[in-house]
Amino acid sequence: MKKPPFHKSVLFTFRGIIWILRNERNFQFHILGLIINLFLIVFFELSNIETAMIILCCFFVLVTEALNTCVEKICDYIQPEFDSRIGIIKDLAGGAVMLATISSVCVGILVYWPYLKLLFH
Repeated sequence: MKKPPFHKSVLFTFRGIIWILRNERNFQFHILGLIINLFLIVFFELSNIETAMIILCCFFVLVTEALNTCVEKICDYIQPEFDSRIGIIKDLAGGAVMLATISSVCVGILVYWPYLKLLFH
């Protein structure tokens, strides 16, 4: 099979991003988290390092959510009926998203805490 030209490959990746934005509620929720963080970055005037940490964490969660969706779609294709083995695979992929989210919340608390203390004192 011949590989498509680079520009078409890029278009395919954007098609995937648009699909997940339109169809996956959890991805939309994580995008909302990214938007809130972008606002907070500007509002608190975070340093470059703090900004990089927050943005990396946000995209870490988005990437794991996208991979989780891939795993779920593949599992549903392979086994459309309920199967406890497939359920474990889906739970593991969902657990990866949860771990990414927990670690990102921890980083967010560490970064934003000093700014919140100054704001409310």
